[in-house]
Amino acid sequence: MRGENISYCDHTGLWKNELLGWVPEYIFDAHVHLGPPGIMKPISPERAKEPLATFTDFTWEDSLRIYKQLFSSKKIAGVCAFGFPLREVDIEAANSYIADLMADSPHLYGFIISDPFDTGRTIALFNSAMDKGIRFRGVKPYFDFLGKPNLLTRMYEFVPSDLLEFMNSEKLILMLHTAGMGMCDRENQDFVRAIAEKFPGIKIILAHMGRYVYPEQFFTFLASGVADIPSVFLDVSSATVTEVYEKTLSNERLREKLLFATDMPYGLITGTERFSEEKGFSFITRDDYPWSDPALQKQFSAERERLTYNTYHVIKALKDAMERLGISGQAEVQLKEDVFFRNAARIFNAVD
Repeated sequence: MRGENISYCDHTGLWKNELLGWVPEYIFDAHVHLGPPGIMKPISPERAKEPLATFTDFTWEDSLRIYKQLFSSKKIAGVCAFGFPLREVDIEAANSYIADLMADSPHLYGFIISDPFDTGRTIALFNSAMDKGIRFRGVKPYFDFLGKPNLLTRMYEFVPSDLLEFMNSEKLILMLHTAGMGMCDRENQDFVRAIAEKFPGIKIILAHMGRYVYPEQFFTFLASGVADIPSVFLDVSSATVTEVYEKTLSNERLREKLLFATDMPYGLITGTERFSEEKGFSFITRDDYPWSDPALQKQFSAERERLTYNTYHVIKALKDAMERLGISGQAEVQLKEDVFFRNAARIFNAVD
């Protein structure tokens, strides 16, 4: 899907009737994909069956247009952005686009997408931007460059040690989409713990709350203590289960680690995630996509009518969790401002 073709619709009135008055004035979006048309090879019919390949471009202008509609009356105070880390993308062009945006947009914090097979190439791209006075704030490694499904990858394959050594020397932030089943995997827990111990200059943002299929897997991750490590943070994109936030917010130390994130444009998919043994991670959606499972769509036909943008369901789950925990008054105001803006702003040194 082309970014310029994305149109807005408050399908169920969730934003207008419930979320608009609840979301604070300022938003820092900690997870956004941006890229211009023309820098990605054509998506094959087989690849089009993967949710990952839903979008081929999404420009800064597209995002500003959508933000005005998606979060009407709110102010976007910061954006953490990186290219589309798909195997079809031109890595140089994707990173150059983000670097050019940073030069003109002081509230855009760019991450470089890395080549898992050639850290020297990643470093060269980083230094090339530095020569122009532009400094990437972090790195976005990704499994898809390996050419195999995420469930079959291991973290060290796309986050090599020489990349971590470079990041540590530059004090860069790691935006980490975890391998396998997510942070419930002991190997992934050990991997993140090892980064924190060996590379203290790296802050780690676990995308999508570290990833989980079932809430119990997320609870296993929390019980490991990895989320309590000072350098580890959690971005909320795609996480739409109320119990996950309820468990997280019950630990007051974790409240300063939650970062609001949309995963735009993927946060505009009209649905919530599901997992099947055959297809792995997918979605139940209001709209039909090339990768939609007809059987699942039919099975959940009634639920589909209640669906809207994934990022709205994320906010709704967070709101419901706070209400279940009885967080209200000034404590509620403080927590919302922390999650939606201040926590990320502190990581990026965007506030005092």
